[in-house]
Amino acid sequence: MNRLKKFQAELSAKGMECYIVTDNSHVYYLSGFTGTTGYIVFDNGAFIFVTDGRYENQVKNEILDDFKIEIVTSYINYFKNLAERKKKITVDANCTLDLYLILSDETNVYADRDDVISSMRLIKDENEIELIRQSYKIAGDAFLGMLENVEYDMTESVWAATLEYNMKIRGADSVSFDTMVASGERSALPHGRASEKTVKKGEPVMVDYGCKRYYCSDITRIVYDAENKAVREIIDIVYSALQKAVEIVKPGMLCSDVDKTAREYISDKGYGKYFNHGLGHGVGIDVHESPAFRKENSTKLQPGMVLTVEPGIYLPDNFGIRLEDTVLVNETSCEILSGVLDKYVYKINS
Repeated sequence: MNRLKKFQAELSAKGMECYIVTDNSHVYYLSGFTGTTGYIVFDNGAFIFVTDGRYENQVKNEILDDFKIEIVTSYINYFKNLAERKKKITVDANCTLDLYLILSDETNVYADRDDVISSMRLIKDENEIELIRQSYKIAGDAFLGMLENVEYDMTESVWAATLEYNMKIRGADSVSFDTMVASGERSALPHGRASEKTVKKGEPVMVDYGCKRYYCSDITRIVYDAENKAVREIIDIVYSALQKAVEIVKPGMLCSDVDKTAREYISDKGYGKYFNHGLGHGVGIDVHESPAFRKENSTKLQPGMVLTVEPGIYLPDNFGIRLEDTVLVNETSCEILSGVLDKYVYKINS
């Protein structure tokens, strides 16, 4: 069953006769449209793709015959007219307040609290998995390229720009998120975006980054070339926590139990309070999707789910270590998609 038919079946089962898809990622998932402004309207059993004149030629190449295409000059007028004709309209959970208010002036509007499309996106099909693999290949090769072109005494921002350049020249459309390069004491910041701090030899550098080419990648590696006993100890603990969590990933396992495995190991080593975020999250069209490895998430893993596993220990005013793999749940266990980088601690090559 293709995505549109499955989506229509879900809407019919829930009695949703008119539904507006507003979220760009949902729109791409259902239609393949890569522009920045487009809506999918399900009305009277038909799918309508609504956009404006900027994309008139683009939609001819990207939108399938499953859609009727509407090129509008005013989104406000289009949706007002739609709302006047309907007794009830459902919108996706990411609908903007502006559009919600425009619709609600004319009819009853309901947010899709079940988030039908996000539920469909939990399980990646073969085409999606191949696109994710390509994104990880670009990201992995780009990291190795960065190592050949950066030096100590450059700033974190230069390292990040070099990495992003290497992703771009290998085919990335964009970064998945703001590239994090955090060295020395700044590596204790879980979200340490690259700064003007100079990277010094002998201090750990945490690099958390990813690229997007239709689908996202997300990898964290450490660059370190010293033998400080405290740093090496934390690297070993985080690495072991990562491996223990990955080893238990399989269909039927609760997301919370995977999180618990890594968290308990780090706690047993005395660093539990320094691991202050969830173990991981889904990856796909967006870099943060459902499901997530969190202690309160009782979702059962299924084949086709793609998630990060990223334990970390962050010692304030000292240093931090995070290591991250991305796993694809298969029929019996999982495959490591981030295995394009087969080491977790690297040295620069210059």
